[in-house]
Amino acid sequence: MDEAFADCFRASEQLSICLGKAHDSSSWSTYHELLKLRTMETVAFEKYRKIQEELFANIHPPVAPDRHESSVF
Repeated sequence: MDEAFADCFRASEQLSICLGKAHDSSSWSTYHELLKLRTMETVAFEKYRKIQEELFANIHPPVAPDRHESSVF
């Protein structure tokens, strides 16, 4: 999970840096670079979220021994 988060962070940082630079907004190469970085960030974030969801799906709250399990989710 740490590696997936680090990948996501790096991709977000690269996209942020690229967006912060003064570019010719009508340049096809700039447009292509932004699309590539956006895709990298999205893929990295989805990978991180998938791992996170898998981990948290296995975590269940403890049930007190003298109480009935709640039907509220």
